[in-house]
Amino acid sequence: MTLSMRLVVRREMRDSLTDWRMMFPIVTLTFVVPLLIVAAALAAIDFIDDDRSVARLVPFGLLLAGFLPASFSLITALESFVGEKERNTLESLLATPMSDGELYLGKLIAALTLPLLSALMAMGTYLIALGTLSPPEIIAQLNPRLLWLMLALIVVKAIVMVAGAVIISTHTTTIRAANLLASFVLVPMSVVVQLEALVIIAQQRYLLWNIFWALLVIAFMLVRSGMNSFNREAILSREHAGFDVRRSWWSFRQFLREYRPAGVPPEARTLPFSARRFYRHELPALLHDYRAPLAVAFIGAMSGLIFGLAAFGEYRAAWLDSFLRSNIGDPPPPSPALALAIAANNLRVAVLSNLLSMVSFGVFAFLVPTAAFAQIGYVAAWHAAHGLNPSTFVLAYVVPHGLIELPVFLLSSALGIRIGAALLYAPRGFSIGQNLLWSLANFIKTLLLLILPLTLLAALIEGLITPQIIRLLYG
Repeated sequence: MTLSMRLVVRREMRDSLTDWRMMFPIVTLTFVVPLLIVAAALAAIDFIDDDRSVARLVPFGLLLAGFLPASFSLITALESFVGEKERNTLESLLATPMSDGELYLGKLIAALTLPLLSALMAMGTYLIALGTLSPPEIIAQLNPRLLWLMLALIVVKAIVMVAGAVIISTHTTTIRAANLLASFVLVPMSVVVQLEALVIIAQQRYLLWNIFWALLVIAFMLVRSGMNSFNREAILSREHAGFDVRRSWWSFRQFLREYRPAGVPPEARTLPFSARRFYRHELPALLHDYRAPLAVAFIGAMSGLIFGLAAFGEYRAAWLDSFLRSNIGDPPPPSPALALAIAANNLRVAVLSNLLSMVSFGVFAFLVPTAAFAQIGYVAAWHAAHGLNPSTFVLAYVVPHGLIELPVFLLSSALGIRIGAALLYAPRGFSIGQNLLWSLANFIKTLLLLILPLTLLAALIEGLITPQIIRLLYG
């Protein structure tokens, strides 16, 4: 940490520690709330009278005791820049001789330090009180590794919330607007905590590690995107602006007419729309510019394939085994109606996953190829476990239409991932809104000119030809 960053952190910490209106809720969440959670756990011990069931809830109590103070980080993080602007102290701060990266990281560390220390102290208070007051039978059943995992989850969730809130603070003009946008950070984190509670009760610790690594990747992306998009001159010049529907629609139509790399303003697009130009020139340029999203989609597909192969050894559901025994090698009869139903389903998945990526930072689009390849891996492992040749399954069920369908899934996923990333980072020359419109225009144009016809072709093969190949190879 450089001297300039330490000065920023010291300034922010001094302002927070000397304000009793901020310290009172922090102290309450650090020392009072964990004791209340422990009291609720002791009451559950007396009420349930089952040590093993109560022991499963103890890690979740630790997670909850740490999450509440960590969520308080949103308050300081949201005020990191927009609060300075409303207090008329931002100009003097931005005039300090430090780089944009040092200033941004200094504010980020300052917003993270106090809530994270509070969360760790709250978890320590919870463990001390639990170890002192709970029966020895409960303590003996606790898994120390699981408790350390709860600590790691709290740390990474705090980083995600602070990084997201600081990005919001740099792109809003009032604290009121920042507080409203904070729901896009707090609500997903609350959903993650509820998901973790179900996983803890089910005692599926490896799923918690998957959540941890996913949150760590998101935290890295948010910190990196925030640093790349931070510009002190833009913060000073940013004023309140209403939503101009006509201007947005005009920009969207300009992006549809002609493909240019991200950052080229809509005014520079002068050519009329041409399908021939799209196939010959724009599509290769688009695929080149989408190298990173395509790589992420491919990684998701390979991860799904590996997960599907490994998941067969963990999830041996009787109903699924019975379903595969009844249906493998016995496809429905070929028909155009089946092909149309397959095409409609694939297109619906592509459109909905990419649109939902606007509120999930591309997660839904990432899951499409992941889920598709996970199914392939699982059924291939099922074949191997039952003495069947997995290559027969791949040649019959995957290759005929998959040669077209799976690359289309990857392309659609890459387009959706880019839509989600548009909200995190805008290239120089673009605003966040223009970056989102540019990504949506590329998706819609590619959907109509490439994904739609290829999906229909793959569906016709799957509905008319694949059933015959299945019967031929499976006898």
